[in-house]
Amino acid sequence: MFIPEDLQSLSKEWLSQVLATPVAAFSVVDSHAGTTGRALLEMQYGEATRLPLRLFVKLPPTDELQRAFVVSSGMGLRESRFYSSLSDEVPVRVPRCYFAAGEDSGEQYIMLLENLDDTGCTFQNAANRYSMDYVHSVLKAFAALHAAFWDSPRFATDLSWVQPPLQHDIALQLIALSLERHAADMPPVFNAMGDLYLSRADDIHQLWQSGCPTLIHGDVHDANLFCDGDTPGFLDWALVARGSAMRDVGYFLAGTLTKRDQLEFGRKCIDYYRQQLLALSVPAPGADLLWQQYQWHAAYVWVGAAVTLAMGDAWQPRNYVLASLEKLHTAMELLGSVDAIRAALP
Repeated sequence: MFIPEDLQSLSKEWLSQVLATPVAAFSVVDSHAGTTGRALLEMQYGEATRLPLRLFVKLPPTDELQRAFVVSSGMGLRESRFYSSLSDEVPVRVPRCYFAAGEDSGEQYIMLLENLDDTGCTFQNAANRYSMDYVHSVLKAFAALHAAFWDSPRFATDLSWVQPPLQHDIALQLIALSLERHAADMPPVFNAMGDLYLSRADDIHQLWQSGCPTLIHGDVHDANLFCDGDTPGFLDWALVARGSAMRDVGYFLAGTLTKRDQLEFGRKCIDYYRQQLLALSVPAPGADLLWQQYQWHAAYVWVGAAVTLAMGDAWQPRNYVLASLEKLHTAMELLGSVDAIRAALP
């Protein structure tokens, strides 16, 4: 079916069709673009309905270069597929989807989603309500998600579109650019990880993909998390993939735990997550192996942050990225991530 290419292509007739409810009028009350385009629609319906009065819309970005990146990476198509075919069955809180579709080329996609502000959800919870209880709640949610798709045969059938995390050649160029621009102002671990990644990227990605595959979110920084009451939720599923569960767990813990808690509770968090898997009848790896994988995957977070830093403010505000890197550098130093990866490489 027709998929609007931008906000100007939206019509009340199209909205009426996909929502299966007459739309008398709508207005765009907010719009902006980052890694993808986003907008907020205020709706007027032609009959009584339980549909919300405002819808959050995701669609391709307007910037030509950013649009080309999103298309080449498949981010928009992947997220639209998640919302159209999988979001209703994942055992974690996600934004409710009212319609989602995408062209196979990835050129066009659109998602009409719950506006989480209107349903009382809170954001930046790692910053505003940080506690070990909060950390445990996210780890428990991860265990539920991962257990539901642990080594699932569906990855060969209806979930074959869920692929391993992509490795982009452009990451090498952007890491090199980050090193060129920022190495002098960064701690030694920044340069050590950058040099190791540039020289052994293929082997490092193979290491990150080792282990039993499951469904992973793939991009679990604070801006992609929300809370509905005390229940953690996950948004921005553009990097959904099949891969090691520790991709999510390591990403979250390395970017969230304070230095003190990393030292005191890091291993206990891994043990807690493992016990949650076992309680869900998952044959979880041993604690030592999970800890080793945590050391590796903390560096995966670094790659994403360093790549984002090279883009200036285009993807995330530069100050946000710098603050994230400061925390990640501390975590990687405490975990010995660079040495652990180097020792594990063939």
